[in-house]
Amino acid sequence: MSSKVLENIRMDLRDIRIFCGRYFPFVVIPLSYARIVATEIIETAGVDERGTLAINPSWWSSLKVEAKRFVAIHECLHAVLCHPFRMKGFDHDLYNFVADGKVNHGISSARVSGVDYDCGSIVTLNALATVTGLRVEDLEKMSTEEIVRVLEKYGGKGGQYGDGGLGDDLIPGIVEGEVIQEGDRSVTEPKSREDLREAWKRLYEKAKAFAKQAGTLPAGLERIIDEVLEVRPPWQVMVRFGLRNSQKFDASFAYPNRRSDDLPGPINYRYTVWCLIDTSESIGEDELRYFLGIVKHEARRASLRAIAWDAEAYEVLRAESPQQVARRVAPMMKGGGGTVCKLVLEKVYRFMNSGDAVIMLTDGDIFDVEKSETQEWFRRVSSKAGFAMIGYTHKPVVAPGFTTAHINFNSHK
Repeated sequence: MSSKVLENIRMDLRDIRIFCGRYFPFVVIPLSYARIVATEIIETAGVDERGTLAINPSWWSSLKVEAKRFVAIHECLHAVLCHPFRMKGFDHDLYNFVADGKVNHGISSARVSGVDYDCGSIVTLNALATVTGLRVEDLEKMSTEEIVRVLEKYGGKGGQYGDGGLGDDLIPGIVEGEVIQEGDRSVTEPKSREDLREAWKRLYEKAKAFAKQAGTLPAGLERIIDEVLEVRPPWQVMVRFGLRNSQKFDASFAYPNRRSDDLPGPINYRYTVWCLIDTSESIGEDELRYFLGIVKHEARRASLRAIAWDAEAYEVLRAESPQQVARRVAPMMKGGGGTVCKLVLEKVYRFMNSGDAVIMLTDGDIFDVEKSETQEWFRRVSSKAGFAMIGYTHKPVVAPGFTTAHINFNSHK
C-alpha cells in the first residue's frame, strides 16, 4: 500500500476531525485517540475487539466527503459505545444489525448537515420498529441488548434483516494493517480485556464532557451513548433491594442487638407482596412458567398475594410458602384475553395495605398503559405501596412511581 494512499486517508480524517469539532464534537476525542489501520482484508470499514478502526482504502477512496464523515462517526460511536465488547454471548450478525440501528439513530438525531451515507440498506430505528413490532419511542428507551433479545424471542437470526449498509463492521478478532494513526496508549495497549473496556469508558466520559462544553450534545444522542455507563443490576437484585427497604422494622429487648446488649434488637415483620401476573394471550407458556417461578421465590420470605389478569382482574390468591404457590396459585392462572391493566391496578389498590410491595409481571404489550386513567392508577398504587416494580420481558412499560426492569427469561430456558 503506497504512502500516498495512507497520507490521503490521514488528511481525510484530519478534515473530519475539524468538521466534527464544530458540528459533532462528541466524536472528536475518540477519533483522535483510536488506533486506525488500513487493510484490504475487510470489505468496507469496522471496529475490532480492541476498538481499532479499520478502513478498506479502495472502498474509502470511492466515497464522497459526506459519506466519509458518516463512516468515521458511525465507527467511532461503535467503539465508544463498547459494542465490540458488549456483543459477547449474542448472535454476532443480529447484534451488529441492532447496534447499527442505534448508532445511526444517534447520528440522525444530531441533525447535522454534511453527513450522509447514500445507501438504501442503512438500518434505522424505524427499520428496527418494523421487525420488532415496537414503536420507535420504545426502542429509544431500550438498550441494544434488550432489542436483540426481543428479536431472539421471535427467532431472529443474523443476516435475515440485511447487513445494515456497512456490512459486518463489528469485526470479530483483531485486525492488523497499515497504521494510519497509532492512537493513544491508554486504549491501544491495555493489560486485559477489562482494562480495555474501562479505557473506552473513560474516553467516553471525556468525549461527553467535551461535547457538553461545546454545547452540542443532542438529547437523542446522549440517551444512546449513556448506555455505556448505565450498568443495570439484574432485576432480581433490584427486587431484593426494593423489598428490603420497604420492610417494617421495630425493636424490642426480647431480641438481640448485634452492636450492644444494652440496645433493643430489631423485629422484622413478615411483609406482604402483591404479584400481578399477566396471563393474556400474548404470554407464552415459558413466560408464565417463569413468572410463577418468581412468585414462588417471593413466597419464601413474604406473605404473598397473586392476581392473574388479562382484560379482567381475577380473584386474589394467597400463599405463605413456595409449596402453597404450586398448589393454590399455579393451577388458577386463567386468562388468554386482551391485555388491559387498569382493572388489576384498581383491584390491588382496593385490597392492599399501605406499605405492601407490588410487583407486576408482564411482557409489556399492554393496550391501555398510556391512557391517562391507567397512568393515574399507577400513581395511586405506587403512592400506597412501600415498593412498586414492573418486570417486563418484551416491551418497556412507563408507569409513574414504578421501578422498571427487563426480565431476560430466555437465558433461563
